[in-house]
Amino acid sequence: MKSQAKLEFGDLTIAFLSDGIWRNDGGCMFGVVPRELWQREHPPDAQNRIRLNLTCPLIMRGADAILVDTGIGNRLSPVERKIFDHGEGWLPEGLRALGMEPGDITHVVLSHLHFDHCGGIVRKRDSGGLAPAFPRAKILVQRGEIEIARNSRNERLRAAYRHTQECLEPVAGMLEALDGDAEIIAGVTAVVSGGHTADHQLVIARSGAQALVHLGDIAPTRSHMRGPWNQSYDLDALRTMEVKAEWLEKAVAARWWVSFAHDERVFAAQVTNDRGRLVLGDSIGVPDGLDGV
Repeated sequence: MKSQAKLEFGDLTIAFLSDGIWRNDGGCMFGVVPRELWQREHPPDAQNRIRLNLTCPLIMRGADAILVDTGIGNRLSPVERKIFDHGEGWLPEGLRALGMEPGDITHVVLSHLHFDHCGGIVRKRDSGGLAPAFPRAKILVQRGEIEIARNSRNERLRAAYRHTQECLEPVAGMLEALDGDAEIIAGVTAVVSGGHTADHQLVIARSGAQALVHLGDIAPTRSHMRGPWNQSYDLDALRTMEVKAEWLEKAVAARWWVSFAHDERVFAAQVTNDRGRLVLGDSIGVPDGLDGV
């Protein structure tokens, strides 16, 4: 694997930040795939949890700095921290390592509003209150995602979005709802995919013939590149499979990079087709020590 932590596409720079390592139930992450298969690449602990990353690509061009997803952040209760094995969140440290601060972020694009993707838009103060984590940023999310998160009467959806009000209320004045596909800045586009949630969105960054597509929870790990390997959280697994196949095919054909939201080993890679099997080519690895391990 290459040791680089960034991609350079012309005047476009993509840095791969992490909100740290967390753990989640392996069965939930792989749905109908038998444990005997997924545990070969993702060995579970005694509680059936697997190690996962919280990848947050930072796309920079000129004065624009676009953060894609924000991880879990530091808002979890002590019980939730124990369940998910996640602490304070690493995004502030990642920005400092780049010589940046939270106020430098101009846009935050959220793939969807599950807690492990949007929790970091706020930071818990020492007093216990929550404040915007990126005080000058526009926060961009699909309007349908916001409406479902706030208003659904479905028991499953209410559970999936139970944290949303706490996360969105402190940033209400910064929130901008998107209605379908949208260009964020020149060369950076949000594309509605559906599948994982009804209004889940991908982010594509292009410069000339070079591009990166962040698939979010359509293919959260390298193992999810396999067509039927999907999460039990997916609302429409068939749609997830269709979107995954479509964008991975584009990535292979054009030699685009693909980034994974939760892979504990790989931030991003170029994908190749090896006799019908998708495999990783040049890759950017996740550094050791994100969780002290």
